[in-house]
Amino acid sequence: MRYFEFYLDCYGSEYLIEEDLLRYEKLLENGRQYCEIFGPGHIGFREIEDFLSGYIILNAPISKNFLKVTARVMHKLVQWLHEKGCMADEVYEKTNKRVSKLKADLPATMEVSKLISEYAGKSPHGKYAEELNSRFTIKKIEPGKLWFEDFLGSGKLIGPVLVSKDISSRCRVGWTVVLWIGKKGDEWRILDSRAVYPLSEY
Repeated sequence: MRYFEFYLDCYGSEYLIEEDLLRYEKLLENGRQYCEIFGPGHIGFREIEDFLSGYIILNAPISKNFLKVTARVMHKLVQWLHEKGCMADEVYEKTNKRVSKLKADLPATMEVSKLISEYAGKSPHGKYAEELNSRFTIKKIEPGKLWFEDFLGSGKLIGPVLVSKDISSRCRVGWTVVLWIGKKGDEWRILDSRAVYPLSEY
């Protein structure tokens, strides 16, 4: 749970309403941290989603077992928050459903990340007509091919990005990938891979 506390202290304020944000900023100046100011009633879908689908993968020394245990613990936390009246029924249903899915997706993204890194190492060296180094959302999948949308771009579809059929069969639309890709002709190749995580578009 300490990683979740770290996350809340760093990013929890992003989802505060204006009144709570003003209170937080005032107390922060006096050396108080987020978790010292707000209780479990301020934990909702977005906090759980951001932590499990992005923060934990990018900020912890992960393994498949670690991700499984973390997802299981967070699932129990969500149930406890609902039982104690800290999470409304509607929020609980949405959050519980998402965490149940992430329990399967988290170890799956770790395996895909490993496979993409190995695949990138086999990409031919040389000059590419265009290169992109960014965070992408997987928008379309075909056997051996992926299409991305640049997180910081114009929304234009980028692809096809060549991968193995094993990789494409394991990927899911909506997952986030942090990659360096290069274009030759009409096709893109993965030159380097940094992360794969199941951050949703909510």
